[in-house]
Amino acid sequence: MNNFDYFVVFAEMRTGSNFLESNINTFDGLSCLGEAFNPHFIGYPEKQNILGITQKQRDADPNALIEKIKSADGLNGFRFFNNHDPRVLDICLTDRRCAKVILTRNPVESFVSWKIAAATG
Repeated sequence: MNNFDYFVVFAEMRTGSNFLESNINTFDGLSCLGEAFNPHFIGYPEKQNILGITQKQRDADPNALIEKIKSADGLNGFRFFNNHDPRVLDICLTDRRCAKVILTRNPVESFVSWKIAAATG
């Protein structure tokens, strides 16, 4: 039996979370749905919904999106940054059926990555 219903990747900008997400999504039965609780968009810029839940619906009730993520086929999750909906943090941290992945990176490497990204657009 599976120990988890869903997962969250705790990360910050320039830590390699996009790379991790793209690798997670190469495995059958695993799906990372982007920044599902970013206050400016849902999942990815220009995306209208995740699993049929719109940004407006998510903002009104973040648990509705979590329930959709849990009930979708496979093991699904999302990336979560410090400026995302804090109500979701409370839900995930107390849920034993939520797998937590903590992604960190050396601060100097993150800074260099940020400078390269700024220089190259």
